[in-house]
Amino acid sequence: MSGLKAFNIVAMPKNLHSDPILKRRGKMLAQLEQQLSLANDAGYMLIVQKWKRNAEGIKELVEHRKRLKRWWLTDAAGDVLFVMRYGSRPLEIDKGKTAINVGKKENLIPVIDALITAVRNGELDEAVKALDRSRIKKKAA
Repeated sequence: MSGLKAFNIVAMPKNLHSDPILKRRGKMLAQLEQQLSLANDAGYMLIVQKWKRNAEGIKELVEHRKRLKRWWLTDAAGDVLFVMRYGSRPLEIDKGKTAINVGKKENLIPVIDALITAVRNGELDEAVKALDRSRIKKKAA
């Protein structure tokens, strides 16, 4: 038993992979990273792999490109508006407000970087949680 005393024995932490908050953050971070790539390169397309059967009927893994939908648009005044989405629904950042006025297109990349930092710090957890709750309520109704 004296050999075990050399170790630092602790309680097993809960499974972090099943934490819904971390899953939501991961999903949001992945989407923001894609938007950042799209802002840097207008021709950026997501490469996804899919199993398909070839002419002989054998399954093979095939890569194909998937077009991404931009989360920003330009209004009549020429300002760029960035609308964060969770899934296909716009994320309400402030009460009743879903868009961020970026200004010029050059400011888009720093804004996306700031949003990535905010998601990593958990600043948007409540907004995503509220959106998730409203989706669950609609299913129940």
